[in-house]
Amino acid sequence: MIPILRVARPTDDLEALLPFYVEGLGFEVLYRFGGHDAFDGVMVGHPGHPYHLEFTHQRGHHVGRAPTQDNLLVLYLPDQAPYQAALARMKAAGFAPVKS
Repeated sequence: MIPILRVARPTDDLEALLPFYVEGLGFEVLYRFGGHDAFDGVMVGHPGHPYHLEFTHQRGHHVGRAPTQDNLLVLYLPDQAPYQAALARMKAAGFAPVKS
């Protein structure tokens, strides 16, 4: 059995972040939950891959934006074709590349 890495982050708007991860990065919504101790959430990733991202929103709680530009999630796509396809998806979804 391979362990699964889950990266969890809070957000103020679950629906607003989905286009970036689903349309842009090509992830799938793996699971959604609502009303769990005042938390709603969504997990995105690729079925069968050993990682996924979980985003949660606590009702009545404001988390705001990331404090700096250096709060990053970095995904490496070592092969050129998948990398170019990911860039094209991100641009089509309305997101521009940023310099590293």
